[in-house]
Amino acid sequence: MIPQHHYVSCVGCGTRVHAYDSTTFSCPNRDCMPEVNHVLQKKHVITNQLWDRRKLEDSANPFVRYRHRLLGYHRALNGNQTDIDYIERVSQLDGILAAVDGTGFAETPLTVETELADAVGMSPEQKLFVKDETHNVAGSHKARHLFGILLNLSRESLKHPFAIASCGNAALAAAVVSKAAGVQLEVYIPTDAEEVVVEKLKALGAHLHICERREGEMGDPCYLRSLEAVKNGAIPFTCQGPDNGLTIEGGETLAYEIFDKWRENNDSCHHMFVQVGGGALASSSAQALAETMRREPLQVLPRFHTLQTRGAFPLARAYDRVVRLIDARLKGEELPELEAYKDDMSVEERAAAHDAGAVNQRLIMADCIRAAWDSTAVQSVIRYACANKHKFMWPWESAPHSIAHGILDDETYDWYSIVCTMLRTGGIPLVADEAHLQQAHDLAHQYTAISPSATGSAGLAGLLLMQEAKAITDYENVCLYFTGIER
Repeated sequence: MIPQHHYVSCVGCGTRVHAYDSTTFSCPNRDCMPEVNHVLQKKHVITNQLWDRRKLEDSANPFVRYRHRLLGYHRALNGNQTDIDYIERVSQLDGILAAVDGTGFAETPLTVETELADAVGMSPEQKLFVKDETHNVAGSHKARHLFGILLNLSRESLKHPFAIASCGNAALAAAVVSKAAGVQLEVYIPTDAEEVVVEKLKALGAHLHICERREGEMGDPCYLRSLEAVKNGAIPFTCQGPDNGLTIEGGETLAYEIFDKWRENNDSCHHMFVQVGGGALASSSAQALAETMRREPLQVLPRFHTLQTRGAFPLARAYDRVVRLIDARLKGEELPELEAYKDDMSVEERAAAHDAGAVNQRLIMADCIRAAWDSTAVQSVIRYACANKHKFMWPWESAPHSIAHGILDDETYDWYSIVCTMLRTGGIPLVADEAHLQQAHDLAHQYTAISPSATGSAGLAGLLLMQEAKAITDYENVCLYFTGIER
């Protein structure tokens, strides 16, 4: 084995956790320093030779093909397993997944959707790439995140129940993966969870807890009850990075597949759109993009855009507040004081500031920040935001509603790396109303052979807003995810 170095550290307070500690999932300082943005991230210092091993792998299973980049793989080797042992374990679990769900893990399609591109007003010279996750395990990308966690766990950890807060794709994915692993899953769901999802969870053997909102309590009640379960000994089997930082690397494999396909076909992309709820998919894509640009740069660094609904858009709010401070610092002005847990704009005003009419002005500011990314002015604000999470990210104040219900998280748990990536690449957050979300859903079904849910097609609404603003030029290519199947 070629020598390399690994460690896990908190992006907020810098605390390091031993890379092969399979019992610590969140930063130990999270409770005593609540104002700091605590998220454990792997620091994977591997040789270029190991990074390039993907070129020698023919396996369609991403957890085999990209194993040299996964902490779970190196934890297995550290535990006296061999490369063959790891591959056999993945193969065995994958076979059980196929028996439970009808499919195992394989590279998911990245298609060029010409008819859809034409329908949204793109030119014949442009390409619209769509990463189709609707036929992944459990019908969405969520199982990638959770299987990545599973491969990091010790045999002793599997004696504990798993806990997740979700009402849709994440819960179904967790139920399928938990069943394959032979572990009891505790699912915390809202009172209005879809009946079809509830019945599938029961059929998969999950234990359901219905959670009502409590008066005076801030945040998603399902999430809060799941945290209580974790304190009582459950494993956080979740797609929220602050609760389990190991959830990110499984999602990174999706982005690696996209980047590999671009290289294979000598393609480039100028804009990526990712729909955001809790933020794990966007955070995974962002971190994979950063690692790829460091190791083997793409032809073009795409602008990284996000999409939330008017029902709840805490990420856009956090981004705005970061940009406000950066703007002041770049102008040499005194930094404005931000009140914690309270916005200085109404929801309506904040939403209007993210519609199509504001796109071009926002892109101009984004370009200024991208050009100044390495400056002291920008980096000092970035560090300040990470150390003062309570002034940028907090739970949405009212119960959110949207047809894209899968991205209605009260809080964007993985907000920090997403905001940094938008700023670094010149991307912006977009906020779609219900009309744009419905239009995106209709167009996806009418002009592609893919059948995404309204949540799964929500990233397309971001492209619609950008097209309305005429913010994408006729030579620029676009990429987005269709993340979950219509049920």
